[in-house]
Amino acid sequence: MTFSKPGRWILSGLLFALLTACASTPSPDESLERLFGMGPIEQFTISSATLGRDFHVYVRLPQDYQARACDWPVVYLLDGGILFPMLSPYQLMLEIDEQAPPVVMVGISYGGLGYANGNLRSTDYTAPAPEPEYYGGAFAYQDFLAEELLPEIEGKFRVDADRSLVVGQSLGGQFTLLTALTRPELFSAYLSINPALHRNLDYFIELEPAEAASAVPLMITRSSEEMASLSQPLADWLAAWQTRGSDHLALELEWLEGHYHASSAPEAYRRAMAWWTAAGEACPP
Repeated sequence: MTFSKPGRWILSGLLFALLTACASTPSPDESLERLFGMGPIEQFTISSATLGRDFHVYVRLPQDYQARACDWPVVYLLDGGILFPMLSPYQLMLEIDEQAPPVVMVGISYGGLGYANGNLRSTDYTAPAPEPEYYGGAFAYQDFLAEELLPEIEGKFRVDADRSLVVGQSLGGQFTLLTALTRPELFSAYLSINPALHRNLDYFIELEPAEAASAVPLMITRSSEEMASLSQPLADWLAAWQTRGSDHLALELEWLEGHYHASSAPEAYRRAMAWWTAAGEACPP
């Protein structure tokens, strides 16, 4: 095949543009570095032997992490593919306003949205339910955290396991509530944002909490604009729990006026950081 002179000019121009674009496209690591409000960030993939799946882990370090030789409070974010890019720069702003101590922030991501893309949150974050059949994988996910992810984080980074907060929203909020009740030693504090209990409310009402050395710090946030199909089951569980009179939980309830189910995470996180006294003061210089 031959080209006329104008055709060769056009082809040459396209090839030059393509080569220029390839040469100037940053690597994923470089792209994250340019989003300086999110970092410093490190990332890695962990292949879970427990669950037989990969998870993508993003770790935001405090600005002074390298300069201060101490163990830092650590925050673990479920649904890290959404909550990590949302809350990591917000954490920086809270630090600037002295509304939160510096922390190591860990986002645990499935790497995609939806079941077809490997996002099994509706299995991993849930207790058993009459239906759907794919509920009920939370205890295996607890094993993954305890035996694989947390040791990996504690081995790679200077974090204080005794000052750890786990954050979950919706079904993730179900997981943090369940874990505070059944495996309270896994983290030192729990944040449950609009926990979704609509499929397995009876399980939670009947659940006997595990023994704990002391009352487990748990904050539950509730949004005023939550849909009734989700807000009522939570209200029913709270009423049953308060009637029980258990001292298993050091329960803090926060009402988020004007907020909705999915968009309330930043406000819930801000309140949790003010409540989470276990974080203590910043590391000394």
